[in-house]
Amino acid sequence: MSAARRTHVAFLLHMHQPLYVDPTTGRAEMPWVRLHAGRSYLDVARMLERHPGVSLTVNFVPSLVAQIEGYVAGTTRDAYLEVATRSQWSPEEREFLLKTLFSVHWGRNVEPRPRYRELLEKRGREVKPEEIAARAPGFTDGDLRDLTVLFHLAWLGFAARAGEDGKAIAELERKGRGYTNDDLATVIAAGRVACAEVLPAWRRLAERGQVELASSPYYHPIVPLLCDSDAARRALPQAVLPERFPFEADARAQIARGRDAHTRAFGAPPKGMWPPEGSLSPEAVAAYHAEGISWLATDEGNLWRSLSGGGDGHAGRTRGELHRPWRFGGVDLVFRDREISDRIGFAYAFGEARPGVEDLIGRIRHAGRLGAAARADGGEPPLVSVILDGENPWESYPGAGEPFLEGLFTALEQDREVGAVAIGQHLAAHPARATLTRLHSGSWIDSDFHIWIADPVKNRAWELLLRARKRWQRAVDDAGDKSRSDAGLSAGRIEEAYGHLLAAEGSDWFWWFGEPFHSAEDATFDRLFRAHLAAAWSALGESVPAELGEPVARGGPSRQAQPPRGLISPTIDGKINRYFDWVDAGRYEVPRGAAMAEGPVFTTLHFGFDERTLYLRLDPAPDARARLRGAALEVTIVDDAREVQLSAPLAAEHFSLRDRGTPDGGDDVARPWRDLGQGGVLGFGEVVELSVPFASLQLAPGARIEFMVQLHQGEVALGRFPRDGRLSLTVPDKNFAADHWRV
Repeated sequence: MSAARRTHVAFLLHMHQPLYVDPTTGRAEMPWVRLHAGRSYLDVARMLERHPGVSLTVNFVPSLVAQIEGYVAGTTRDAYLEVATRSQWSPEEREFLLKTLFSVHWGRNVEPRPRYRELLEKRGREVKPEEIAARAPGFTDGDLRDLTVLFHLAWLGFAARAGEDGKAIAELERKGRGYTNDDLATVIAAGRVACAEVLPAWRRLAERGQVELASSPYYHPIVPLLCDSDAARRALPQAVLPERFPFEADARAQIARGRDAHTRAFGAPPKGMWPPEGSLSPEAVAAYHAEGISWLATDEGNLWRSLSGGGDGHAGRTRGELHRPWRFGGVDLVFRDREISDRIGFAYAFGEARPGVEDLIGRIRHAGRLGAAARADGGEPPLVSVILDGENPWESYPGAGEPFLEGLFTALEQDREVGAVAIGQHLAAHPARATLTRLHSGSWIDSDFHIWIADPVKNRAWELLLRARKRWQRAVDDAGDKSRSDAGLSAGRIEEAYGHLLAAEGSDWFWWFGEPFHSAEDATFDRLFRAHLAAAWSALGESVPAELGEPVARGGPSRQAQPPRGLISPTIDGKINRYFDWVDAGRYEVPRGAAMAEGPVFTTLHFGFDERTLYLRLDPAPDARARLRGAALEVTIVDDAREVQLSAPLAAEHFSLRDRGTPDGGDDVARPWRDLGQGGVLGFGEVVELSVPFASLQLAPGARIEFMVQLHQGEVALGRFPRDGRLSLTVPDKNFAADHWRV
């Protein structure tokens, strides 16, 4: 590291997937470990091999490592692969394939492949389960074989396509359709080879000193809630919580087992850990310290609340104080720069790589200067911590993130002011000098724990876990009671039950229970959680409680988008003082996301119409208005034949409109844009509102359209809404109001 580099940037990539393996069958119910292994897990390692001047920290969750090892050893199989590789399919299996094998980023993987797009259109973009069942018989065996191959091709990253082994994959891409069983075997084998290379590649990078490998508690639990679930009340005093779960021993066990498993996999114990979901509390830090962990990382919100005595905001502190390590309870703490980290997760994927990289490096330089100005010693380089998911962001990037990562790593090697370091590398040379007198109890989301507790469904899950944990404790006490005439359960049975309990403590189950997050696999996560508890009861020699035979979440997932309920005619002025203007509009709640980022700039997108006009409204996040200054809006509307774009700075009053024919698999250059002039009305104040006549868009009543909204700041994209795919609606005809009449 050159002495001239005055700012250190520490990237931490957190590699994590839930424990998908069903304890009763040994089968993974979802394929995401296998598929990410053929993509992002290996891609980033191979990119680092090209750039030896870049150091960073990679955090592997031990239960993820164990699943990768299971795939490599051939002891783990998954439901998706089992069905995809069948020579013929039952009606139920055909529906399963149509439901699951479009689980990719449509814009990056489906739209560029004409056959994949054709199959999606045949199935339908927004379909209910009963509609899939009705359409499945219309898919031939050839259709479904093409679908299985295209799905697996879409999930192969750039590393798996490199060199001699990539030639066969390139040939399959050129082929495009008419795939055979041998073709499927080829693409699956390529993924299997990539999976086998993941852990050795990262171990080599660590052994040559370029990468620091960190870890997490074994099953990725929220450690503060294991130590004492009532810790949730510190940030949420009015929270309704379940019966107290006070098992610091479980927290210690999760940390110790994570440390030991990491040592077996990578040859050395981790010095630091990313606490699951950035969750810390004083008791949690004490547990990590007791197990030999020397540094931890979390989000900046927890720093500001620690410094301010629990209140939000910087409490008179300068932002530069974020860009240094702090010490608490014998452990060094680094705090994630939320704004910079979020831009990788939410913004740069939707623009060109070069301006994104330039913007990122510029922000790191600025953060470093703030950090240097915040302290008087002058001899310690500022540390800018950029922490995010190691796998999920790149799904939204062109080329699976290769252009962006190549540009970023090249820039970091060449930059004279910024140097990329591992967290432990920086701390070894520059130990924390600042000490926190108190530590706020919270996670990276809103600096509290509401995502994992204090919701009725989440609370019920904690109660089920607590009952099993208490029964296990009685078994342990009985086994150690010398006055008993019987020996009680064997140590092996007690350990088996404990392993299942620790698995049930993982954060992922609670993430998907209740509100606000939902996925198409809610029922599967619910079932896996209950399967671990049932296995624990069985290992204890008990009958499985009947309540574990019913879903924890008795209701189904909420819909991501609600369609318009009636005609609307709002005033477009950027104000929200007229509730009834938008009451019958459609509504899309922007997901907070499972990626490591606090949230996008908008929280809600409202959409609706009257007989002549389309209306949209976007509600900014509470802290996002400053980020909207100088931004521009772009709305893309697609029907069967045309693509229309509306674009304007938020400060403008009208849009520029243009259109072109929709893609047909050919080059975009062959479909030039046509200027339609100006039109529509834009209002920006408390909210962003717009209207545009259907006549200006040349859309007739009954036309089905799909649309999405993008926000830009210069050449940098701030976000896409929805993040994946598009929202849809039908242009109303004269009967719409009568058909949707209600009291």
